[in-house]
Amino acid sequence: MTTLPIEYDDERHIIEADQVGGAVDPADRRATFADVVSRTDARRPIVPAALRNPDARRALVRWSAGYGGHTALYHLTRSPKYAAKVAVYAPRGAWRASAAVLWWAVGGRENFQLRQEAASKNDPHTWQQLDRRREKASGARWWVVGAAVVLLAALLVGVEVAGMPPVGWWAAVVGLVLLAAHYGRPADKPIVDRVTTKAAFTKLTGEMVRNAVVALSIGVKEPGQITFPPPGIHKDGPGWLARFNLPGAIVATTVLEKRDNLAAALRLPVDQVWPEVGPDHPGQVDLWVGYQPSSKMGQPRWALAGDTARTSIFEPQPFGTDARQRPVSTVLFERNVLIGGQPGSGKSYAARTLATIAALDPTCELKIAEFKGTGDFLDMAPLCSTYACGVDDEALSTGRDVIAWALAECERRGERIKRARERGEAPLGKVTPELAAKRGSGLHPVFILLDEVHELFLAYPDAADMAERVAKRGRALGIILVLATQIADRDSVPPNITRCVVTRWCLSVGGQVENDMILGTGAYKRGLTATVYQPGVDAGWGVITGNGKAGSVRSFFPDPKTAAAIVARAAQLRGQVIGEDVERVEARDMLADARAVLRPGESGVPWAVLAERLAELAPEMYAGITADMVRESLARYGVDSQDVKVGRKNIKGARRTSLDAAQQRREIEAE
Repeated sequence: MTTLPIEYDDERHIIEADQVGGAVDPADRRATFADVVSRTDARRPIVPAALRNPDARRALVRWSAGYGGHTALYHLTRSPKYAAKVAVYAPRGAWRASAAVLWWAVGGRENFQLRQEAASKNDPHTWQQLDRRREKASGARWWVVGAAVVLLAALLVGVEVAGMPPVGWWAAVVGLVLLAAHYGRPADKPIVDRVTTKAAFTKLTGEMVRNAVVALSIGVKEPGQITFPPPGIHKDGPGWLARFNLPGAIVATTVLEKRDNLAAALRLPVDQVWPEVGPDHPGQVDLWVGYQPSSKMGQPRWALAGDTARTSIFEPQPFGTDARQRPVSTVLFERNVLIGGQPGSGKSYAARTLATIAALDPTCELKIAEFKGTGDFLDMAPLCSTYACGVDDEALSTGRDVIAWALAECERRGERIKRARERGEAPLGKVTPELAAKRGSGLHPVFILLDEVHELFLAYPDAADMAERVAKRGRALGIILVLATQIADRDSVPPNITRCVVTRWCLSVGGQVENDMILGTGAYKRGLTATVYQPGVDAGWGVITGNGKAGSVRSFFPDPKTAAAIVARAAQLRGQVIGEDVERVEARDMLADARAVLRPGESGVPWAVLAERLAELAPEMYAGITADMVRESLARYGVDSQDVKVGRKNIKGARRTSLDAAQQRREIEAE
């Protein structure tokens, strides 16, 4: 404790001095040589982003050639009209220029208003003083005009003596005439017509971005609060990319939520403005603005639409493009996909792009069931070993049989992989391209697509349990499961399925809850927001996760002619349908089976024991089922998880009274 002596009235008092803490900020020091040479600062690429990608280069060349050619032809056809305008405006411009020079030389603009005021007040003394000042300034200006005339004459004589060719004189005359015409035209009547019918977007500037963000009313008060880290605003593909930092604790998702307002502030269509969360921190925004709206920009040609296209599910294949027209690829092997979105968001065509990749792999078996009943995949039916369409009992039963077959196939393939691993053909315990192509291996890829899958899960709750087990076990066994739905709630698509799915593709949805049901909890807060898309307008656009970097992707949308050509080529590659139709399996009732496996005198049974008994009762249906799966499946019937007495312990399980009550409720509802 520090003490300070103070004398007061011959008395000595001891007081305590305030204790001041140490320095908070670290001491400044100059960087050493080791600091400089060991830094790993990110470096800007040598080649601009717009020129690194072949597709981006081709898009830039196509746009430049198309725009330049159209502009040249447009003005060429109107050249007679422009010549007539020049003939009218050039003399007027020459007269205006001459009058302006003379008026400046005589000092007509000098204190003109003051001289007029003095004349109106009949004040000759003041007027004469002002006029003498004008004459004084005018004298020097006449010397300037005279010197300019002499220099111009000397220049013309010098050029003539030097022997300038006639084309040079004509070029000078044309330039002077055009300059005079520009000076003589009315302010609201340009000489050349506009090529576009609306305000053309030619460049994204920092002022535009700052003013637009301030107009969003998200907490940014001054334009100067927006900063642009390197490389600032630059061309990126067929558009401009602006990376900027928001001030304070404002997160980028606030900008994403107001995409419509941002587009309005920029005076651009909504589908021309694409904000994303930046790579450095949550308060950074990557704003990409296209040269034109995406609805008018179109998409680059799909590589799979080529005449010799052939795919492999083990290799990356393009299935869509991002906002900058760059192709986005995926590897179907070891990947399950959940596609969700409201009606009109383009789910079926998003799923169709993945089915096309599988169809062009001649080793892949297709099984498709669509429960909308409109035949969106009817043209692919000849390629499928199993195909179902509709919402009737037969179609729904077929869809359930497909899931049951896939679950049983997982059992069979597990044994095959085990034997292949013993032979050294599957060192990682999963299907390889060599095993998939090997005849008779029984390990060829299987692509299963269930469109509007919520209809199936609502009709057959046990199908959801089987789909969960297929999603968990089928990845390494070459079974690919793609589920598309427009209802992403807990009852339609159980959370366990969404947790097991690797890749999630969320198209247009109405709110944050639906967004997170598909993309996962917290996705909306992380900036993965599919609510910015509008049904119909942004059809095919969605946010995808589990496929590398999360971001916006638009599925390819081939026209009917191109789609027919792709299907025909897939049929030619295959030669015949791969695989066999599923066997029709009698649907089992888990509630009835659970009551059946209860032994006489048992008041209840633990979930784990119930799962074992179900697997013994019907191994073709319940093989691999877990206690949690049984509990969640019976919970749909209203069976609660209660304490069951086992020895001296209480273990959670199903009680007989709860199972009987659920059966009675179902019978009453069926009446």
